[in-house]
Amino acid sequence: MVKIHPFSSTGRSSIVLDKVNYYAGNFIVVHVKVDKESLKNVIPRIFETDGEALLSIREFVTVMGNRTDLLYDEPMLTQYNESAIGVKVYYEGGIFQYYPFMWVDKDFATVRGWLNGFPKKMANIQLTKLHPLLPQANEPREGLTIGGYVSRGSSLLFKIKVTLKEKIEKPPSFGPTLLIRDYPAEGEGEASVLELVRLDLQDLKFIDVWKGNAEIEIGWGVNDEVDSFKIEEIIDGYYYKVGFKISGTSLVRKLLESELF
Repeated sequence: MVKIHPFSSTGRSSIVLDKVNYYAGNFIVVHVKVDKESLKNVIPRIFETDGEALLSIREFVTVMGNRTDLLYDEPMLTQYNESAIGVKVYYEGGIFQYYPFMWVDKDFATVRGWLNGFPKKMANIQLTKLHPLLPQANEPREGLTIGGYVSRGSSLLFKIKVTLKEKIEKPPSFGPTLLIRDYPAEGEGEASVLELVRLDLQDLKFIDVWKGNAEIEIGWGVNDEVDSFKIEEIIDGYYYKVGFKISGTSLVRKLLESELF
C-alpha cells in the first residue's frame, strides 16, 4: 500500500492506494501533424519532434493494486474520464511519446498521474458511449460517428469526431512514454525534484481497433496553451479498447530547469 496524503496509520485515507494500477479503457483518438515550430512553446528543449501528435478522449475503469472491492463498494474510485495530447519526440536516438497536456475528472486520477509525472489537471470530459442495446450506437461499425470534447472553466480546449471506416489490428503508437516529474522546493533547506523518467507500462492489449475519418477543433484556454497546436494535417481517427498495467517509472536522468525551455 502507498501512504500519501491524507496520512493515517492505516493508509486507508490515502488518495492513491497502491503503486501498481490496472487500467481498461475506450479511446477516441485523432492523429495529426502539427507545425513543429509552434510546439517549441510546450515541448522541452531536450526533445526534438517532427510535429506528429495524438489527441484523445478516453474513459477508464481502473483498479488500484488489489482493491477489487472498490468496484462494488465505491465505484467512484474505479471510474474516470481522461483527455490527452501526446507528441512524438526524439531523445538520444530513440522515439518516444511525451504528454505536454492531460486532463482528468477525478481527484485520485490527478494525484496518481502527478506521482508518475503526467501533467494532469481537472476538467470536464465527455465522449460517446456505446451500448449493445442502443440501436443507433450499439457497437463500432462502418459509418458510425463518435466523438468527445474537453473543456476547462469556460473554455473549450478541443473537440474531436471520428467516422469509422474499417477494422484494423493496432492503433498508431509513438513508442514508450517519457515524463517529467517536477516537485519544486517550497522552503529553505528543502530539495526539489526535477527528473526525466520512463513510464513502466506492462501487459498492453488492444481489441476492437477501428480506423476512420477525423475532424478536430482546437480551442483556447486561459490556463491551457492548447493554441500552441497549429494543425497542418489530419491524418486519421481511431476508436479502440485498451488494457494495461502501470507499476511506476524508472529514472532516466536528473534535469536542470535550463534544459526545459
